[in-house]
Order: sequence, then C-alpha cells, then structure tokens
Amino acid sequence: MIKRLMSVSTLVLLGSFTVAQAASSPIDNDVYRVEQSATCTGKVVDKSGEPLIGANVAVKANKTQGSITDANGVFSIKGVAKGATLRVSYIGYKAVDVKWDGTNVTVTLEEDDNALGEAVVVGYGTMKRSDLSGASVTMGEEKIKGTIVSSLDQSFQGRVAGVTAVQTSGAPGSSSSINVRGVATINANKEPLYVIDGVIVQSGGQSGADYGLGDALGNGQVSTISPLSTIDPADIVSMEILKDASATAIYGAQGANGVILITTKRGKAGEAKFSYNGTFSANQQTKRLDMMDLREFAEYYQSFVDQGHPANAYYADPSVLGKGTNWQDAVFQTALQHSHQVSAQGGTDKVKYYASGSYMNQEGTIIGSEFERYSFRANLDAQMKKWLKFTMNAAYSNSFDNLKLADSNEGILNYSLTTIPGIPIYNIDGSYSSVSQEGYTNPNPIAMALMEDIFLTRQKLNGSFAFDVTPIEHLTWHAELGYDLGWSKGETWEPTIHLGTWSRDNNTASLSNNHNTYYALKNYVTYANTFGKHSMSGMVGQELWDSRWEHSRIQSGKLPSDDVHNPSLGAATPQISSGFGSTSMASFFTR
Repeated sequence: MIKRLMSVSTLVLLGSFTVAQAASSPIDNDVYRVEQSATCTGKVVDKSGEPLIGANVAVKANKTQGSITDANGVFSIKGVAKGATLRVSYIGYKAVDVKWDGTNVTVTLEEDDNALGEAVVVGYGTMKRSDLSGASVTMGEEKIKGTIVSSLDQSFQGRVAGVTAVQTSGAPGSSSSINVRGVATINANKEPLYVIDGVIVQSGGQSGADYGLGDALGNGQVSTISPLSTIDPADIVSMEILKDASATAIYGAQGANGVILITTKRGKAGEAKFSYNGTFSANQQTKRLDMMDLREFAEYYQSFVDQGHPANAYYADPSVLGKGTNWQDAVFQTALQHSHQVSAQGGTDKVKYYASGSYMNQEGTIIGSEFERYSFRANLDAQMKKWLKFTMNAAYSNSFDNLKLADSNEGILNYSLTTIPGIPIYNIDGSYSSVSQEGYTNPNPIAMALMEDIFLTRQKLNGSFAFDVTPIEHLTWHAELGYDLGWSKGETWEPTIHLGTWSRDNNTASLSNNHNTYYALKNYVTYANTFGKHSMSGMVGQELWDSRWEHSRIQSGKLPSDDVHNPSLGAATPQISSGFGSTSMASFFTR
C-alpha cells in the first residue's frame, strides 16, 4: 500500500509543474496535498554510526507531529508531506534540519560540547538538566585530565562549585575530605556516597585503624587512606555531584551527605582505537621552617654558657663550624610520580567494548613513602536482540602503600624539627648515627623512616552485569547484579634499634587481613515518551543489597631475628583479635 501511494505521489509530482502554471481550484490543491502525505521513516546515528536512542524527530511546520527513536535509533512519523522539514535533536548533540525527500533517511548528529552539560546522570537513569530541580554539578573528562592526581577525590579541589575538598595528608595516594552538603551531625560522618556505574563503592575505611594498622597512622585522625585511590582517573568520562535533597532523595539516607556518580568510558562503533595516556611529574615541599644551622645553634648555646650553663667544647668556637645537618632537607625528597595507561575502544553497531590497563607509581615527599597501583577495566555493551541489551562492567585493581608515621608526636616530622644540627645522619662506617649529645635522645629521623615499615596492600574487584529489556516502545526494564569485593593486608614492623642513648630492645610485628563483599540486585522499569512540546518520564524500582566484612589481626614481639617479620614466631604472648559483621537493605523507589 505504501509503495503504491509513493508511486502515485511521484507521478503527481512530475506533473505538478504544469498544474502550478494553470489556474487550479482549491479542491484540486487539497487532493494534491493529501496524496503527497506518507509515512516518514529513518534512523538517527552519531558520527561513528552508533544509533542514538531517544532522539527527538519532529515536523518543523507542525511541532505536534513527531516521534522519538527506538533502541535501534529508528523513527517513524505518519502523514508527512514530501518535502517537509524535519527537526532532529538529542541531548548533548547539535540539532539539525533535514528535508524529507520521500525515502528512508539517515540523520547523523554531531556532539555539541556546549550542550553536553544538559545531560545529567542521576540515580538510576539520566535527565535533562533543565528538568532537574535538584542542584547538581558536572565534572567532565577534560577537567579530570587538567591535573595530575593519584586519586579521583583529589581532582575536586578548586574545580567544583559548592564542593569543599581538603587534602588531609601529604602521603602519596591519600584522600581528600569531601564536603558536599555542609557539616554532618549523624555519626559525625560527612563523606558523600560514591557510585561507579551504578554500583556503590565500599570504602573499607579511611584511617590506619580501619585496616588493622592500629595507631600506626593515628587512630581517630582525619581520613588519610582514599577509597578512590584504587581507581584510574583516566578511565573516567564524567562525574556528577548531586547536592540538595531533591537530587539525592532517590538514595534515601545513604545520600544524606551528597552523592557523587562516576561514569566510566564505554565502547563506540568503529575500528579499534588504541590510546596511550602517560603523565610525569615531580613534587617538592616548597616551604621549610626556618631552623638554626650548626653555627647558629653553637652561638645560641654559648649565650646560655655566658649565663652559667655548663660549657661544651664542641660549641666553644662557632666560627670553625659549618652548617651541620639540615634534618628537614634530609627527611624531604623530590618525589617523582608517573602513570601509564593503554586502552582499546571499538566495536560494531551490535557489540561495543572498552578495555584498559594502567600502572601508576608515586613517591612521597617524605623519604621512604610510596604509593603504587595496577588496574584493569573491561566494559562491554551488546545489543543481543532488538528488544534486549546486555551490559557488563568489570574493574580490578591492586595497590600498595608504603606509609610513614609522619604527623604525630612520635612522627618523623616532629623529630626532624627537634633534633640538633650537630648530629650527622650516618657514622663513618655507614651505619645510622646515634643521637646522644647533651641529653638529646631523639631517634635518628632517617633511621626511623627507613628501618620501620607500615605497609598496606589492597585488592578490589567491582562491576556489574545488566540486561535492558524493551517489550514495547518507550518502556524499558533494567535488571542488574552489582558487586564490590575487597581484600586488604596491613603490616607493621618495628626492628630492634640501638643508637646511642636511644634504643629499642625488642622488635614488634603485626599482620592484619580484611575482606569485604557487597552484592546488589536491582530491578527498575522506566517509561519515557515525547508528545509534541511535552515530554514525560517515570520510573519505579526495587533494590536489595547485602554487605559483609571480616577482620583478623595478630601482633607479637621478641621475634628471633630482625629478618623475620612473621608475628606468629614471636616469643612474646601474641595479641589476637578478629571480628565480622553484615548489613543488608531492601528498598523501593520511584521518580
């Protein structure tokens, strides 16, 4: 029937020039217009050929006449006159006008960098920014790439309006304290909820005590270990920060401190594209406290001798002394940081993939400290049927922290400021020097930094498997299984030390293991449609999640040798602790 109608229309068109030259009755013109209308069909794709789902196609002269594209990017509009102009638009792309010539049409849209901000990722879906009543801030890939960071939370500093990000420690791989919605009162916790590709991130803790390191990093201090340092920032395409109540309400009490939604890169149709992303940087402490050198200290000492303090021959003639040891310069180093990522992206109209592998190493500005990370990611999108889509996300990371007790009363920095400049770092034979002049019993800060160990090894595996089923047009059922699995091992080691008047007769070792699992099952149905100038969307769903953790720790001393770091071999009575727990939740939500 359609073929016949189009055929007739063509014949009429061929004769239309002659008809137009002669005076024709209004009745003849009405018949002509009716015969010219037909069903307009076509497809909307991006520049790589990937179909755009939910693009709006409307007849420009009659805006109540239009349609949106289905899961394959296909649209169909009945009763369109041949030669009519179609207005094709999609969030984040430049709108175009296309003149329909009566045949099946393919429209290619180009990305609009100025309009990308209109598309906002929200809980369990996406929305137009103009339709979102809640306050939100978008941080795109370019902003993330604009600085060299080891952890994602560090990229918020000075780049996101309304979000306070403060670096709480100078240690490599350390976290920033993120404040999205002001000071919290419930449980004194103000950190936001992190969600990566729809899966809530399980932090495992942010202090040394959380990882079984005891007081090694200061029990009860502000956060120092970042839950996001296991993620490679180069894999991130955008982050949405949802701030006020209406924006975070979909997550309930979990989103009380704000929600940060992280979206990773996806595959695109086309030939495989291989990319390398590498960075190199050097970090330095740009400011030192102005301390006395050896000659100045000797002059200062002599001023007390003149007032009756016992004399010391070593400081008797300050003019023959040099600068001595600058313990700040000895403790601080120029720290190098480098990262390397290789990624592959490509696919067909039906199957698209993104895969990456990366390595990062960051030295700390305090001698001996270091952070190292390996990470791998694989994202897959498969259009298995016209009505069925499969999505997979998987990421694995392995990180290592070499931490130092830097900022406590017994820390390296404190000793570097209170140790006199007349003490050398090393003895003539190369061993660490003893600190025993005039009753000064500080340990050698360099010996403390390099002989004692505080190690933290973390492994994380997270991701999801999801199916999108579209039984009828405009209606999609999303079923997803998400997971976040973590393992960590914390080790501390304090050897026997004899440095003059400062000594430690017994060595001590501790070993802790932590394991946490998180599984979430989601089901939600979304309906979205456009009626001329109006659009409507609705979502209803349910989620179940279960989180479990277990912990064990052993500490002992008097090990047979400083070469043996296994606490179970210590002669001292071992201190053993363990624990486990679980949390689960069932929720129902709608928007």
